[in-house]
Amino acid sequence: MEHLDQLLVDMKESLEREMRDGFASVTARFDTQSARLDRQAALLQAGTRWTSRMDAWADKIDVALEARDREIAELRERLARLERKSA
Repeated sequence: MEHLDQLLVDMKESLEREMRDGFASVTARFDTQSARLDRQAALLQAGTRWTSRMDAWADKIDVALEARDREIAELRERLARLERKSA
């Protein structure tokens, strides 16, 4: 009977070791996956920030170009009127 008790205790301890090792392996894989996902998230955030800045810059340039085009059109109109007056 004592032999059976020892066998059960040894089996329980062996199972505990296997489970501990298995969980350690799973935890290590999750840690690796988590690090990879964190890197990807950082890249996405950086890309999103860059895209937002580029959109704001493009909007600002569009407004500036529109104002410049309007000024050029007004100057051409004034020049054409002056040329008509002098002719």
